[in-house]
Amino acid sequence: MIGLYFTPILRMAVSRIFNLRYASMHSAKPQHTPSRTVSTVLVSAFLALGIAWTAPAVAASDAASGQYSINSPIKVEERTSPSAKVCVEGDTCGGGAAAAPAAAAAEPAAPATRDPQTVFNTGCAACHASGAAGAPKPGDKAAWAPRIAEGKDTLHQHALHGFKGMPARGLCGSGCTDEEIMGVVDWMVSQSE
Repeated sequence: MIGLYFTPILRMAVSRIFNLRYASMHSAKPQHTPSRTVSTVLVSAFLALGIAWTAPAVAASDAASGQYSINSPIKVEERTSPSAKVCVEGDTCGGGAAAAPAAAAAEPAAPATRDPQTVFNTGCAACHASGAAGAPKPGDKAAWAPRIAEGKDTLHQHALHGFKGMPARGLCGSGCTDEEIMGVVDWMVSQSE
């Protein structure tokens, strides 16, 4: 009974959605044109092919991926396992190795000083190798002579705190220690004397 009640409403909705024209509201025969029939058949065929092509792939995707699936027990365990483990001194933690004493871990390691040429290549060569912005090149005695005459202390201060177009510490920034910066200055001066 409900179906009979909604049949005219459904017929009207379908006719509006698909832009079908009916001879009358009570007639069940739509006025089809040949092009509309062909396009309806083609759309239906492509829809059926698409469903037939993707359904097996979707159904087999979880089975084929197995341990690589995001829902495999291994992946779930990785995601839900604790990210850290408390290890007390004297206890064996993982692999049977004893825990390192806390005092030894707290001591910072002494930073290794790099040789001046390595520091030059990472923080100074961008300007000093090409002479950009008037930066003197290592080995250019004419450009370095007036600077060397000012003294190494002045050159060290200029390198550490900046001078004219040169930023403080060059392009090395906080990645170089004071000793490394002064070592590069001494190296460039020795190349240019």
